[in-house]
Amino acid sequence: MSPLLRPLTLRMRIIVSFVLLMVAVMGFVVAAEQLDYDELRAYVISRSLHDEMAHLRAALADGRTPTLSPGSELFDRQNVPEDLHAYTPGYYSIGAPDVWHLLVFDLDDQRYYLRQGAERYQYLEHVIDAYAALVILLCILCAFWIGRLTAARVIAPITLLADAVQRKQTPFPYQEARDEIGVLARAFARHSEEAEQFLHRERCFVGDASHELRTPLAIISGAAETIVHQLPHDSHLRASGERIVRTTQEMQRQLSCLLLLSRDPQRLPRQEVQLRPLIEECMARCQPWLAGKPVALLLEAEQAHSVHTNAELARSVLWNLIRNACQYTDRGEIRILVRGTTVCIADTGPGLPPSIDPQQFQRFAPSLRESGEGLGLSIVQRVVEHLGWHMAVESSAQGCRFTLELTPARTPTRQG
Repeated sequence: MSPLLRPLTLRMRIIVSFVLLMVAVMGFVVAAEQLDYDELRAYVISRSLHDEMAHLRAALADGRTPTLSPGSELFDRQNVPEDLHAYTPGYYSIGAPDVWHLLVFDLDDQRYYLRQGAERYQYLEHVIDAYAALVILLCILCAFWIGRLTAARVIAPITLLADAVQRKQTPFPYQEARDEIGVLARAFARHSEEAEQFLHRERCFVGDASHELRTPLAIISGAAETIVHQLPHDSHLRASGERIVRTTQEMQRQLSCLLLLSRDPQRLPRQEVQLRPLIEECMARCQPWLAGKPVALLLEAEQAHSVHTNAELARSVLWNLIRNACQYTDRGEIRILVRGTTVCIADTGPGLPPSIDPQQFQRFAPSLRESGEGLGLSIVQRVVEHLGWHMAVESSAQGCRFTLELTPARTPTRQG
């Protein structure tokens, strides 16, 4: 392809735009410089003197005493000052443009001299200055308009590409372009495809791992339940067996939660979920963590209030938060308050460790691997984002308060 036929690169577009802008500005400047302000001033004063001369000639021809305008003087051959005798008919600016002006004319073989002071023409200076300011303002406005127009043309491809990326529009525009915009569009498309492939692999892995783990967990759970039923009630192994049963059941629920998190939020099955029975179920499951501790678990909830959501994910959020509160509160109370679609879980425990940011829980934080609470809070955060809910956290040495707003404030975004 000939270099003249190749599309301009973004760099060349900017250069050409600035060159055109400077050409336009310099055109205004050159046009303004073509005006001779002295000639303009002389023309205006000369026209004013000629207009007044016409009135004077008419008055003199009729034999009337002429009426002069303020600042004007009229002489004839008898009373003309000596320094004006030498002037022939015509217009003259005496001394300097701002001293005085003279118009000499003849009427009936009589020569007259009309002289005006420069004071009456001082307004011309202001007019000329205003004209110069107007020219400068027009140059600035034109430069602004041209700059805005060219900038819009240069940035338009970037704006369209950014909008397509934000809306996840595929395929991205300008992928066939040969300039920098095309390179950027192809890079975005490549990275978007890689991200989609990674997301697909992650979802496949989570689904496959969850399905593969379900079978051995079901076997372990069934065997543990059988052992618990066969053990005598006074056996010291009975508590361990019950713990195995509870742990496998929790793992099965977590696997179900992970499977749901791997789905598109728009395709999640949703139904009306009664909040109070769901919370009471979680409170009953938390009793082993409260055994032997002076902790009161209290619930204040409306009996019939429900929320339209996924039951399993809602149960996972409430269960993880209530379980953490029961597990880490050694004395005092845990209060669960439900008002409409808002659920507040407050405890009198030690609060979150300093290593945890209440606004952004990080999975598998180094300081949380031993305690295990980092994974639970991370799952809570992921589920909250997956459902489009909002969660606020307040933590201090006197305890934690988790406030959940269960009404989606926006359309849920796709999560990995």
